[in-house]
Amino acid sequence: MSPTTYIEHFPSISRSQDSAELLVALLRELAKGRPVSRTTLAGILNWPDERIAAVLAQTASTEYDDDGNIIGHGLTLRETAHSFEIDGRRLYAWCALDTLMFPALLGCTARVSSRCAATGAPVSLTVSPNEIRAVEPADVAVSLVPPQETNDVRRSFCCHVHFFASTHVAQDWASKRPGLTIIGVREAFCVGQELNRQLLHPPHRATP
Repeated sequence: MSPTTYIEHFPSISRSQDSAELLVALLRELAKGRPVSRTTLAGILNWPDERIAAVLAQTASTEYDDDGNIIGHGLTLRETAHSFEIDGRRLYAWCALDTLMFPALLGCTARVSSRCAATGAPVSLTVSPNEIRAVEPADVAVSLVPPQETNDVRRSFCCHVHFFASTHVAQDWASKRPGLTIIGVREAFCVGQELNRQLLHPPHRATP
């Protein structure tokens, strides 16, 4: 599976200009380690409140605190299986692919710690905007599923995208779960980079 082929199957809603702009702004605020208000987002993006609300309504996965502030949108303040450490702050990600994508969107290097979804063995790597390194174990793999047109990306996609200690372990695990694809972590990083490129530089559509 090439990165471009995989990205072409992502729902168009995930690549809309508004959702991409909001995602990047929200990630950068969440990376500071505190909840983000809609008012803060509106100020950063110079959007009216109604536009913020409309874009947020496109995903049912966004996490909120009791005051209505955003605490999770791909990157989250709530603990998950995927630890994402930047600038001394420990955050978390919804899925393995998120940890490979977000350093480029944030412009920083992250130390990622997770566990093999099949064996529980620790998995760790360092992810910069341009490369991954210090991968342990060396043969780390990632599971992917075909993207679906849904407003709950966490349930339909993220919950199936895991790290594995080796390709062999991952393939054995996936053999009992139809619909999964297993790729090496470096190929998964390329998928994430291509998705970032599509988000930040969507193709221009011809005007009739």
